[in-house]
Amino acid sequence: MGLIKAAIGALGGALGDTWKEEIHCGAIDNKTLLKVGTKMHQGSNRTSNTKGTENYISNGSAIMVEQGTCMLTIDNGKITNVVTEPGRYILDNSSAPSIFAGQLKDSAKDLISRFTFGGTPAAEQKVVYINLQEIPGIPFGTSEPMPYFDPYYNTSIELRAFGRFSIQIPDAEAAVRFYTEVCPKGVDAGDLSASAVFSNGQYKSEFNQALLGGLAALSDQGVMYSKIQTHLVPLAQETAKNAVDWLERGLMIKKIGFEGPVTLSEDSKKRLGARLEADTQLDQGVQRAMMNKSIAAGIEAMGSNEGNGGGMMGVMGMGAMMNMGGNLMGQYNTQQPAAPAAAAAPAGWKCPSCGAANAEAAKFCSGCGAKKPAPPESWTCSCGATNTTNFCSNCGAKKGESAPAPAAPASWTCECGSVNTTKFCANCGKPKPAAPKKYKCDKCGWVPPDPEKPPKFCPECGDLFDENDVQ
Repeated sequence: MGLIKAAIGALGGALGDTWKEEIHCGAIDNKTLLKVGTKMHQGSNRTSNTKGTENYISNGSAIMVEQGTCMLTIDNGKITNVVTEPGRYILDNSSAPSIFAGQLKDSAKDLISRFTFGGTPAAEQKVVYINLQEIPGIPFGTSEPMPYFDPYYNTSIELRAFGRFSIQIPDAEAAVRFYTEVCPKGVDAGDLSASAVFSNGQYKSEFNQALLGGLAALSDQGVMYSKIQTHLVPLAQETAKNAVDWLERGLMIKKIGFEGPVTLSEDSKKRLGARLEADTQLDQGVQRAMMNKSIAAGIEAMGSNEGNGGGMMGVMGMGAMMNMGGNLMGQYNTQQPAAPAAAAAPAGWKCPSCGAANAEAAKFCSGCGAKKPAPPESWTCSCGATNTTNFCSNCGAKKGESAPAPAAPASWTCECGSVNTTKFCANCGKPKPAAPKKYKCDKCGWVPPDPEKPPKFCPECGDLFDENDVQ
């Protein structure tokens, strides 16, 4: 009886599975990454095929491909067709023959095969659809604050951020990788949503790692913390670039949106708050205002003194405090008038005998009658400079002696091996190499241990090393 029952089941199943079907995607929204294809008329009262086997598609069946999807046909676990062009396609698969496709002989062989497998087909075919649309709304957040080096304050702070990002499977090649690397397999594997994929902590860790790289890129560009809000677009772009490994799974980050500002951790708020207060107090105008406020408060307190001596002591105390306050305030508010410029001394000559000043035109001293001294004799050095002293002011040669020979020009060796003293090599014509640049901070004067290799920022004042610091 068992053999007869299996034979009857094999015959009924083979005839049922030879019916041609219409396979379609069904409804696929922007939250679903994979949808299993279904028979269009399955369960309908109008179909006569009620004996067909699940996950078995007969040859000649039609498969519908929707816009924005990639259709994969799976035959015994192997991808046999990949289609992204919308339209209606006819399945040509000899492993699933159809009587209605004119393959009666193959159908008879399939019937024998079914009999040996207890009345069920010895093959499995299924159709899956991969969503190629953008999948938005995937949340992210920094459960732990991320470090950020603020180049302006020259210190490391901690930041928090949250928002949402979208992903996309961009093309057919990525769809195959996604099905191979990410999707569940097997006969009972069903639809797959984006939330099911990204509930895996691995993706969250990798996204935060990419975000950390994006913040490091902003720091390298010299963006201070308070300016990050105006650089969210480049931050999102750098983060997406850092998640390039996701393409190995067929996924890519499409867009990133930050919800709310990038905020500081509580510890960083205190640290920067103290730093800002210290910087503010360095301003002289702020110092004057704070001193004025303190003096006013002290004068008010002393004027309201109700201790021993009553109001008289209070008045005396207030007078003393006002004198003290006036002196202190005068140091901040009173500006001493600039001393008048000294009048230019009239042109003339000074008598070497008595020291009396005389007009330039006078030939004798008005104080002692001494004759105006003759102007010092000038002489011309062999270097060409005119002097009135005993040594040349240009080359240092003594009066009456020849100027020292000019120093020989420094020589340099070209890459070709030729030794030169000119700006260009006499052998190959290459220019003389430029001297290495040496740096010194133009704000505070700090010189690096190796002047040719300065740090990015001055450790003394935090100024960025650039061409303005080249000596």
